[in-house]
Amino acid sequence: MIFNFLIFYSAYGVSISLFRKQNLEVTNVSNYDDFIFYGFVEIGTPPQLFALEYDTGSDITWVPSVKCDNCKQTIKFSPDDSETLIQTKRPLILQYPSSSVSGLIVEDYVGLLGSNIHSFMPFLLVQNQEHFDYDIIQGLMGLNNEISVYNIFDIAYQQGLINNSIFVLQLNQEPYQSRIYYNISQQKIYNGTFWINSISNKYWEITVNSVQIRDEVINLYNYKCAVLDSGSPSLFLTDEVYNAILNSLLNVCKKTLMIVQCPCHPNEYEEQYLPDIIINSNDKKFTISYKSYILQVSEYNDYCQISLRSLKQLGDLLDCMIFGDPFLFNYITIYDKQNNRIGFQNSSLEIWDITPQIIDEYKIQITGLTWFSITAYFIILGVLFYYNIEILKVEDEEQFNQDQQRVENQYTLVQKQQQIRQQF
Repeated sequence: MIFNFLIFYSAYGVSISLFRKQNLEVTNVSNYDDFIFYGFVEIGTPPQLFALEYDTGSDITWVPSVKCDNCKQTIKFSPDDSETLIQTKRPLILQYPSSSVSGLIVEDYVGLLGSNIHSFMPFLLVQNQEHFDYDIIQGLMGLNNEISVYNIFDIAYQQGLINNSIFVLQLNQEPYQSRIYYNISQQKIYNGTFWINSISNKYWEITVNSVQIRDEVINLYNYKCAVLDSGSPSLFLTDEVYNAILNSLLNVCKKTLMIVQCPCHPNEYEEQYLPDIIINSNDKKFTISYKSYILQVSEYNDYCQISLRSLKQLGDLLDCMIFGDPFLFNYITIYDKQNNRIGFQNSSLEIWDITPQIIDEYKIQITGLTWFSITAYFIILGVLFYYNIEILKVEDEEQFNQDQQRVENQYTLVQKQQQIRQQF
């Protein structure tokens, strides 16, 4: 079994675990942002450890500097403690829908914890934050489709550390582990994959022709596209689509101010009003299960918040819908930047994982073919072989002692019989 485990990963690539932090309060809609998938990254020499959100919706990797006075994170990067850091004078401001960060571009080694990826690359060292209140994570790992910015997998491929720059996201709802895969074999990449070309050289963006809500098909004339964004905990939909869903939900759900809450564990009657969202893109239908947008972590009196929003809430910042985690829960997504395309496989733990793994938010799990695994395999074999020999030795010695004792008993018995005969 151990041998089969090792061979499996040598064929299919390497993965690292992503961890989820969910702190949703029913009364506070801003806490939707506390729904984050992150992994551990080492930066600098000697390495400093950070938890970064893996974000397919942004291009720049950034961490806060110890010189940032208004950064909320308790863990910050100390540039003076890294022997390999190269300072630049290139300022950069990153503007998000409700927050912003700014600082200077620097260069240093960035590595995925426990992997062979340890690449010298540029990132933003943040010196100022506005309305960015996260302390769960210490920054972002930019992984979008921006052709002018190389992400960590692009750079690792250029440096010959991996065979290609393709990475795969498998985001799972509790209690199953989420992962990001890289160094993927061709066999695994093309195993039942449906490919769509990205219509943008900046974002991972697909065409959306229509959306079906129950029996209603909504043909789109504006916002006929969607960005795949692992950094968003929600689906941001056009007003028409959002209202169509809401009209169905409010048959069994309740709305207080701007917060919509639905039954966390709906019965058969309630389920008929919780619609799956069917996306038509490039003659391919993608289904977003209603279970993906009802947030079980927000349960209060058997009701849960939903992670659906209207694009109107973002103003005029975007001209595309955003398909965040609720969409990604339903599909394994493959990001091929070299060929400007996105692959989709049905989300199933059996497709990429050997066995389901229960989440431990702070336990780092690294899987793949490693020398440690091989060494452990042979050590186990050696230990078993040694103990088998020792057990055989003990058994042989016990058998010898038993035989010797039996002979001695028989000899004693014969002597006693002879003594009795002599007496008579």
